[in-house]
Amino acid sequence: MSAAQSRIADPATGPGLRVPLAGIQAVLQTWLTPVPERRAPLTEALGATLAEPLTAISALPRADTAAMDGFAVSGGGPSWRLRSEIRTAGARSVAALTSGEAVRIATGAPTPTGTTAVLRDEHVLTERVSGQWTLQRLPGTPQRDDTRVLGEYWLPGTELAGTGTRVDAAVASAALSAEAPIAAVRGPLRADIVMTGDEIRNAGALAPGQSRDSIGPILPEYLRACDIQFRKLWRLPDDHTLLRAWFDLPTDSELVITVGSTGHGAADRLRPVLRELGAHIIIDGVRIRPGGSQIVARLPDGRTLLALPGNPFAAIAALLTTGRALIDTLTARRPHPQRWGRLATTPTPHPDATHILPAHQLEGGVWRTHTAIGTPHLADLIGSQALALLPPSATRGTLTELIPLPY
Repeated sequence: MSAAQSRIADPATGPGLRVPLAGIQAVLQTWLTPVPERRAPLTEALGATLAEPLTAISALPRADTAAMDGFAVSGGGPSWRLRSEIRTAGARSVAALTSGEAVRIATGAPTPTGTTAVLRDEHVLTERVSGQWTLQRLPGTPQRDDTRVLGEYWLPGTELAGTGTRVDAAVASAALSAEAPIAAVRGPLRADIVMTGDEIRNAGALAPGQSRDSIGPILPEYLRACDIQFRKLWRLPDDHTLLRAWFDLPTDSELVITVGSTGHGAADRLRPVLRELGAHIIIDGVRIRPGGSQIVARLPDGRTLLALPGNPFAAIAALLTTGRALIDTLTARRPHPQRWGRLATTPTPHPDATHILPAHQLEGGVWRTHTAIGTPHLADLIGSQALALLPPSATRGTLTELIPLPY
């Protein structure tokens, strides 16, 4: 490939050209802009990206509280008069302690006024002396205070997660703890899916030359791994007019994902349709094997198109690489931390492309990849834990990037 051929064409004037896997993010960030932000409860926006820092509104804890079941005491002891009340979280307050007094307290309960320490159960002994219950510190126990002080975890205004952080269950839970349940986010993005191919059948008996749809029913599982919300799946034959009309259907989705018709064969209708639509093709092919025949385009109505190859393994390889980069770009997300593993096998890499192979981890932490795969099915993913991205120079012992599989 010449230097001129390897450049990315201006999408305003012509289609993009084949790019290396490592260059996808830069190309997407050059030609695509993030979707608008919106305010939403974070518990309802899992898979979105924070468009502003998540900042605590209240302190945690909101008062001095007991970190353990035990006793709130006032004064240095080593013995205290034990009052009959019990202090529990959420219950009516206990009267202030005076020096030399103690009261039973439960984990999470605010300490009474006058408390100087909380002693856990295993460090004390209660006994009745002359009709009065007393609390004594056991000899040899640590001199420690099990009080969780106000703001020990955070104070109002503390940043808990920065702009660009993926909203996961931990982020949503922390937001509730901080009394900041609503925040500005981008995404999660919604996608309409269309599968093309005269030969694809999802029901009924197969005629010679036909094949079962083995990607459509499971594609939503892989979309969720990329934080893409599946909306609806259409199946179309290889028909230019029908495919062109499908792009005009009303929708509020931000993404269009097609499966099939990304090649340059006689039955592949996608590129002519995109030209008719006036779409700006940003990427036309990625230097990966399999999955290199893929397209990213900006449609005139503002939606973004990700066109995946028709072969199931190639489609998944393209989705888990380009698809993730696309979501990072459109939601202004911080890049995913890369995961790496050392190869225990001697692969046969592709000479000028990143070779994508299923991999599973062996004892000792090293990874074994398949030596060869079949692209028309996903059977080679059975028992695999990740996709290994093998550069042309990969050999046994090479440290290679891994993309975890969503199961």
